[in-house]
Amino acid sequence: MSDLIDREEAIKAVYDKDIGMLTQWDIGRNAGIDYAIKQLEKLPPAQPEEAIPVSWIEARIKRFMTMDNAFGGLTANIMLVMLNEWKREQEGETE
Repeated sequence: MSDLIDREEAIKAVYDKDIGMLTQWDIGRNAGIDYAIKQLEKLPPAQPEEAIPVSWIEARIKRFMTMDNAFGGLTANIMLVMLNEWKREQEGETE
């Protein structure tokens, strides 16, 4: 499932509501619809951000923790701090 909005579908959704006979009230509404469509057309294409699954990162942290040397422990701790910081950001918490 994607969180991305298809620009063409959004324009169509706004435009499809703009069908029918125009009344005096509709003229102002149509100006707003035209503005909304123009703004949607200006948006850059949304590209999904490439992501590393959290489960993959957690597996690597565990692997580094099982290493019998200082490098493994240090690396695991750094990765864990970064992962926890990212999780807090996703929940809307800031530093």
